[in-house]
This record gives sequence, C-alpha cells and structure tokens, in this order.
Amino acid sequence: MNTRKTTSGFTLVEILLVIAIIGILAGVFIFTVGGSQDKAKKDTALLLIEQVGTALERYKLDIGDYPGDEDGGLDALSKKPSYTDEKLAEKWAGPYLKSDPTDGWGNKLGYQPTEAGSEDVQTLPYKVWSFGPNKQDDNGADDDIKNKAWTQSEAANM
Repeated sequence: MNTRKTTSGFTLVEILLVIAIIGILAGVFIFTVGGSQDKAKKDTALLLIEQVGTALERYKLDIGDYPGDEDGGLDALSKKPSYTDEKLAEKWAGPYLKSDPTDGWGNKLGYQPTEAGSEDVQTLPYKVWSFGPNKQDDNGADDDIKNKAWTQSEAANM
C-alpha cells in the first residue's frame, strides 16, 4: 500500500505573487480614480459657474442691475438683501439659487461685476470664478476655474 500523504495548498511564493498582483491593480485603480475625481470637481465648478451666471441674469431682469457689494454679492442670489428702496425690494423674486455657491473644494465662488465702459463688458458684465484645487486667491492662476468674462481681460494683459 502507498502511504504517501498529499497536502494541497498554496506555497508562500504563490501567495506573495497574488498579493503583488492585487497591490499593482489597486495602485492603478487609485491612480485613475484619483485623477477623475479632480476632473469631476473641475467640471462641477464649471457647471456651478454657469448656473450662477444664469441666476445673475435672472436677478438683473428682476432688479435691473447685477448685485454689488452693497447687496451682498452672490449672497443676494440666495438671500434677499435689505434694500432701502421698497419698490426694489418688491422686485426681488428669489431665491435665484437654493444655497450659497460652493465649489467642490468647499470654497465660495468669487464674484466681481465689471465697471461700465470696461473692455471686460464685451464678453460678460461680471466675473465669476473658483479658486480651484489650491483654494487660494492667487489672482487668476492656472488652476482657477473662470467664466468667459476672463478671456477678454487676460488677452489684453498679454
């Protein structure tokens, strides 16, 4: 009779090989998903800027002008400003946005109406932007996400 015992199982080399393959696949997955999350945040910021632009246009149709600092800037789109003129207060048909516009990095959007007669008015009469991934006000750096009003002024500065 044959009394040989056969054991079935994995060797240490096979286990290490499987762990290495899983590690490589996890690294590739994290690398691709991490990059797509940044792109998704940038795309979301662009869509939010467009949504704010639409809300600004609706505000202008009702009030007659874009909100200024005295009105609270972009806050005037979600909360009724305290107008001194009652007729102007009656025209406010908001909220134009459901909440304060916050980008994917947790920062409020920047907003600046352009001055009448400025070259910037040729594209849009206001600038709206997100500070982007670095979350810093670095005066229009490459990582900032901007609306179309920036294109005219950036071309003039070059």
